[in-house]
Amino acid sequence: MDLISKKELLQQTGISYGQLYRWKREKLIPEEWFIKQSSYTGQETFFPREQILPRIAAILENKDKYSLTELSRRLSPDAAARVDGRALARIEEIAQDLLPAILYFYPKESYDLFDLALFAAGSRALDTLGLAGELRREAAERAVSASTLRQLDSVLTLFFAGGGCHAVISKVDSPLVFDSTIKNACTVSISEAAAGIQMKYRDLFPALGEKRRGEKKKKGLEKMILRKREGKFFLRITSL
Repeated sequence: MDLISKKELLQQTGISYGQLYRWKREKLIPEEWFIKQSSYTGQETFFPREQILPRIAAILENKDKYSLTELSRRLSPDAAARVDGRALARIEEIAQDLLPAILYFYPKESYDLFDLALFAAGSRALDTLGLAGELRREAAERAVSASTLRQLDSVLTLFFAGGGCHAVISKVDSPLVFDSTIKNACTVSISEAAAGIQMKYRDLFPALGEKRRGEKKKKGLEKMILRKREGKFFLRITSL
């Protein structure tokens, strides 16, 4: 796993120590991303580079649009969200030249957020590695076939070994360590791809909006009933 130190992170993003740890308290940044390691100065905090930099960028871009509570919810992907295959063409993060291969090797009536994030992460990895033609299609097939670990809090790694391209999906907190013979490898965060898609393409997930509006409506009803109980009506509520 490619790590970035806390000092380098603060310098590169321009955020303060206080902001970083406030966002941690608000659950905008997962606690497991704060990795303690020994260094020549004692103990230092590091972060998974592929996860933390896009997350900081997303927070900075949206912190003035939403409250921290709402932003935390938007950055927490909902695995239950589903879209049909036609929506794949709308998602710019999924390489359009890969759609025929994706639909052929992975045909489904509908795709959940993990699928979309995997396709987007795979597209980015393929572009980073500069793969084209038949090798690009083959690598995309490998990435899709690795999706037995269907957890959003994971990363996709593409690498070359034995003359071919291989794909591995692993947990964010279980980094892969390659020997020195593996020179060409790329790791992309599936969780960050999922959060980015859910935030950018909110209209593709109307069920999430209905769910949140329902939660707000219920909270409002609870408050109204409490006010009545504090008044003269003394209503007894058993369920909502």
